[in-house]
Amino acid sequence: MMILTFLGIVIVAWTVAEIGMTTLTAQGAGPLTSRGLRLIWKLCLRLFAESPRRHSIFTKIGPLFLGLTTLSWYVGLWLGWWLVFLGASGNIVDASTNEPASALDTLYFAGYTVTTLGIGDFKPSGAFWQILTAVCAANGLLALTLSVTYLVPILSAAVQKRQLALTIHGIGSTPAGILQRAWDGKSLSSLEGVLPDLSTQILTLGEQHLAYPVLHYFHSRHAESALPVRLAAFSEAIDAISSATPAEVRPSRLSLIQCQAAVATFLGAMESAHIDNTERQPAAPDLSEAVAKGVPVDATFDVRHDTGGADRRLLKSLVESDGWSWNDVVSSGSDRSAS
Repeated sequence: MMILTFLGIVIVAWTVAEIGMTTLTAQGAGPLTSRGLRLIWKLCLRLFAESPRRHSIFTKIGPLFLGLTTLSWYVGLWLGWWLVFLGASGNIVDASTNEPASALDTLYFAGYTVTTLGIGDFKPSGAFWQILTAVCAANGLLALTLSVTYLVPILSAAVQKRQLALTIHGIGSTPAGILQRAWDGKSLSSLEGVLPDLSTQILTLGEQHLAYPVLHYFHSRHAESALPVRLAAFSEAIDAISSATPAEVRPSRLSLIQCQAAVATFLGAMESAHIDNTERQPAAPDLSEAVAKGVPVDATFDVRHDTGGADRRLLKSLVESDGWSWNDVVSSGSDRSAS
């Protein structure tokens, strides 16, 4: 029976380590949590890739993952402590008759102790097991506290993620659309007022994705509020402005560099947990509509070459890892309200 106790201690220790690495560090989740969620997400992408309702389905997965993560912690603690107490044959007894608890009774005892309900139908016998029961209850209380403090910032970050996507969409829905809206007839300097703030928001969300990997699985049903799609379009536009427009019409060089660095940092955070670098370069954006509106951009410029910006293969992987295609980035329609 001591083998059961030892196995229970291992499960409890592993679960506590998963909780700690997921909630108390800024470098991602525990190995079992992060790999498990990533595997399930990839499976969902394959299963629903051709479904016309795939985006509606994907929107439910993020909250489901969040619930399953916290639930798995409690299941792990419950199972582990059950095995610990199960190995203590005769040391968990009925509170009224002092009869040894059965395996099912011990499961019940471990459950209400971990959840800190403290019902009292059964009790530990002996000082050692009384202390261990107190440790079990403290373990459950700590897990509950960390779970709550883990959920709140993730939900807040999910809102910020959607807000940033919609902010970029307000500037333009495609690379060409962003150039059109930024062009005032003389220069693209109107972007100067928004680029620093966007850089800060992108960097912040990159750190939040690194600290809370489950955030990646909060999917948006519509392309205009999907951050991977909007971020890719924004990055393409910034690269085109940096390399395919006359220097005198661009926003400040520092603002452009900050944006490119912010996107690259975001992709670096995502690559460490969610995306793999594809071997294929994505198609170059069609800038002909921007040229038709008078934007002095070289429409023949091949953004697939190194522009000093983000790795475009990672951008493509980011978009596809969220259930979208590169076509949603470069040809989702022009900005009809652009002047």
